[in-house]
Amino acid sequence: MNDIALFRLIGSISRQATTDMNQYAATYQLDNNLFLYVIRIVENEGISQSELAQLVKIDKTTLSRALKKLEIENYLIRKTNPMNKKFNQLFPTPKAQEIYQTLHTLESYYIQQALQQLTLEEKQLLNQLLQKINLTN
Repeated sequence: MNDIALFRLIGSISRQATTDMNQYAATYQLDNNLFLYVIRIVENEGISQSELAQLVKIDKTTLSRALKKLEIENYLIRKTNPMNKKFNQLFPTPKAQEIYQTLHTLESYYIQQALQQLTLEEKQLLNQLLQKINLTN
């Protein structure tokens, strides 16, 4: 397998996982990756918009539009950072916290299904290799 084919395979796996999770989350009006932002905000209460963009590897403009939708749907509250008024901190609403367990369960189930044929050692090796690739970009 050449480098291009390998990288395309990694991208294909990622896109398929995102597509599948978006289908599951659409039941809760959290498609188009909105489910991902809700999960990360619940797991990182008070995260800044910039930090969230870096965490999920998305541009700030796209994230800003997504966060507006989450605010409208009452999944998120923005609060001005008391230490730096230029930055907003993101907090989950009770609605987001309620749906979090369902989303986390869906995500965990999907991951378990996708990785079930790998041994613990293979998972550890895959993690090491993907971390190595991630650090070089």
